[in-house]
Amino acid sequence: MSHRPKLSDVLYADMLERLRRGEVFADGKLPSENELSQEFGVSRPTVREALRRLRDDGLIHSRQGAGSFIAAVQPQLTAPPPRAPLSKDEGIRTISNVRRVYQFRIALEGEVAYAAALRRSEADIAAIQKELDAIHLAIKTGRIGVQQDSDFHAAIARATQNPYFEAALAAVRSQVDFVIDLARSFSVLQSAEHLAMVQREHAAVFEAIRDGDGVRAREAMQAHIRNAQERVFDGIHF
Repeated sequence: MSHRPKLSDVLYADMLERLRRGEVFADGKLPSENELSQEFGVSRPTVREALRRLRDDGLIHSRQGAGSFIAAVQPQLTAPPPRAPLSKDEGIRTISNVRRVYQFRIALEGEVAYAAALRRSEADIAAIQKELDAIHLAIKTGRIGVQQDSDFHAAIARATQNPYFEAALAAVRSQVDFVIDLARSFSVLQSAEHLAMVQREHAAVFEAIRDGDGVRAREAMQAHIRNAQERVFDGIHF
């Protein structure tokens, strides 16, 4: 069974890289869970899970009532990258990079949706509708739907009739797929209504493009991606 990405995976790799670079804290003590949560902008359960993995790897240890400390011996700091690869090309290894992907998507895909609404053909509308239906079927049959979700966004890029938009989105597809999977790894733990809400966001984008309303398409796409980011950073974090 393939590994599903979690935000704690990214935080674990981020903190591990800091240890590899020799970034230590006063007396070898790590900041508290609350301080780390604020520094990285993630929930305390996410911090707790990343610390647990570092502890299991022998890289840190806890002292009752005192917090977490860097271990005197670091057996894995020269080892290969940590288990559970974060993306196909290992391009996302920090919390900051996850946020940067979302920032890039909001800027790029908002304009992609705008252009698609103005330039789409009837064939493009049918193609986007097909991918929207594929996401619905994936959800209905209990699948994660990352491929279908990514294909939906790619179909919108094709509808712009601008190969540069298509190329830009294709260049970051592995990173986009990663954050889609990251968001859906939380969604599958929640209610059917939550999944239906995500699909309504997709439908709002499609309907604006179908209606030829560029401004509404841009706003709907940007809202969808912002909401996805909030689901990752403010939703369920395990």
